Amino acid sequence: MDEKFVDDRAPGALQDYSLWEYALAVYSQPAIQAQCLVLQDRYDLDVNLLLAAGYWACAERCWSAAQVELLVTMSAELRVDYVLPLRELRRKAEDPKRQGLYQALKTAELAAERLQIEAIAQQLSLFAGNAKPKSQNRYLANLTVYARANKSDEPTKLAACLGELAASLAAAG
Repeated sequence: MDEKFVDDRAPGALQDYSLWEYALAVYSQPAIQAQCLVLQDRYDLDVNLLLAAGYWACAERCWSAAQVELLVTMSAELRVDYVLPLRELRRKAEDPKRQGLYQALKTAELAAERLQIEAIAQQLSLFAGNAKPKSQNRYLANLTVYARANKSDEPTKLAACLGELAASLAAAG
């Protein structure tokens, strides 16, 4: 998800963006990118779902466990069949001698991530969402309900990582 985000609109609330635009905007921030990658690589959490959790919170909504289960299930096929294999191939091609291949795989991975995000966005449009007061807690609530679906051997460290990401997303939103 390294596509550059260019927004020629006047500065405004991120909740006015599509999920894809939101994801590009917040992921372009180095702290958010680093936090998402730690959660992906260490805890096997899906960056697209982490960003969707932030997007939903930015829209002042909280996910239920049933909604997260549905999102995980419906986006799993794209993630497992396309995003993860392309990511693995891209990482293998990081050798400078394979720069052309690396770029092609990066482009393909980004296209697969976009398809997954569009599927998530379509599902989100069907959710009523549970409104919560404006606060960082909304971000943490969504991230936590998603992370609970994945069992972690380091729940305290995972909670700290989620808290850092929630704070960064709240500051961005």
